[in-house]
Amino acid sequence: MNRTLVSQVFRGDQWPTAWQLDSLVRWLTGRAIDGRDPDAEANRFLALYQHAEAAGDLTSRAPVASRASLVVDSGDRRGAGVLLQDGTVLTRAYLLPEGDEDLQQGRQRLVVRAIDSLGGAWADAVVLWRDPEPSGFAVLAPSRKVDGVAGARWAAPPPPGARVRIYGARHGEYGPEGVWLAGTAMGPSGAAGDWQLDVSVPAGRDGTDTSMPVRGIGGAAVLDESGRVVGVISHQMPRTTFHWMTPFDAITAQVPLLARRR
Repeated sequence: MNRTLVSQVFRGDQWPTAWQLDSLVRWLTGRAIDGRDPDAEANRFLALYQHAEAAGDLTSRAPVASRASLVVDSGDRRGAGVLLQDGTVLTRAYLLPEGDEDLQQGRQRLVVRAIDSLGGAWADAVVLWRDPEPSGFAVLAPSRKVDGVAGARWAAPPPPGARVRIYGARHGEYGPEGVWLAGTAMGPSGAAGDWQLDVSVPAGRDGTDTSMPVRGIGGAAVLDESGRVVGVISHQMPRTTFHWMTPFDAITAQVPLLARRR
């Protein structure tokens, strides 16, 4: 935003886009003397923005970021990862092969791919950082750009009861098929600081039971209504719709590499 546009917005002569409003709110909040949280203020103004648009019956809508999830495949283990703004991939450590030495010597297959790019080539990836605990995270560097996925824009977890979305994959005989999952953020649950989600699965073309979870979404991005990533799927309770996500603030505390790249 330049000075002319900022002036037009403050005078009411120009209706900003959601991204322009986000930038302006964060810039002003960062210089406020009361120490308000930029993420919380940006989310609050986005809700006001969407309400104002609906009340004014405008044709434009606040843009929703496209999915940030992609497939991570290490041979016998398959899950998901979150594409970061710098092109690296955040995923769960339990999806990687045992031991980095095997990765470096090429004895294990570690690849990433956008879920919908069924005809595209997989991109090899190397491990930049890995938590020694299987329940932790890892950061991968793909050998080439992964197309079709937007880099994550992060946000604090929504209030309990808020709706969230997850882009996962059904793994059938023809490979992974992308599918949107709808869920509800139930709230913090567990000693590790994870949030519990109640996730529903849309019925498939074959009439599959929507009460059963889609497998292989460990490491997938959890999006709020604005399209920002509020957490990453950590695990699920077998034979239920209950999933858990690690919220963004906990992720940055666990992944030093991510904290430096915010």
